[in-house]
Amino acid sequence: MMDERLLLAAGAVLMLLLVIAWTAARLQTRRRNQTLAAGFDSSTRSRLVYASPPSAGGFNAHFEPPPEPFVRLELRYHGGATVDPLGLLLRMVSGRTDELVIRALLPERPAAELVWARGRIPERAMARRARASLWMQRRSDLIDSEYAVRGVDTTALEYVFVDLQARFGALLQRVSILADREDVHIEVVMRGGELQGSATPALVTTLRSLGRAAQRR
Repeated sequence: MMDERLLLAAGAVLMLLLVIAWTAARLQTRRRNQTLAAGFDSSTRSRLVYASPPSAGGFNAHFEPPPEPFVRLELRYHGGATVDPLGLLLRMVSGRTDELVIRALLPERPAAELVWARGRIPERAMARRARASLWMQRRSDLIDSEYAVRGVDTTALEYVFVDLQARFGALLQRVSILADREDVHIEVVMRGGELQGSATPALVTTLRSLGRAAQRR
């Protein structure tokens, strides 16, 4: 009887410790996501308008008014506590990963286009797109990667892209500047969990330069 009580007590203490650890991890991640969102909020003279405010699971927001040269700039961050065992298990089961998606719409279709994806050959990314034969494959030794471009003059766009890679390459997963969509022209996907709030002004500045370069004719 005593052994059973000790086991029950030990189990109850263990459960309590797990709950405390889970709660602490969620609060820590929520504060971290709030800091990240605050970094974006202070990166321009615009303000962030939230569709989903910062929480342990991430946040969704857009800039109002959108900073030049964009007519819309939005952020979608989906993440979780890396020190949260339950959160890690849920992400393993659901296949959901830490991901920050930045989408921007320009006032006009980009004159220069670019596509890059980590670990993928650009021509494969272009295989199903219209006018695929007009895409040209490039390689940058500086970032040790290949990418594809399309347009009369892509020099400025490529320069800013390499600068983006030099600053945030370890976090980047995909970069696309495309003219064949109505809802978004620029999309950058990266690991948001490793992005520091203090680095967000430089990121937004580089993205704005990317937008300007894409409009050069």
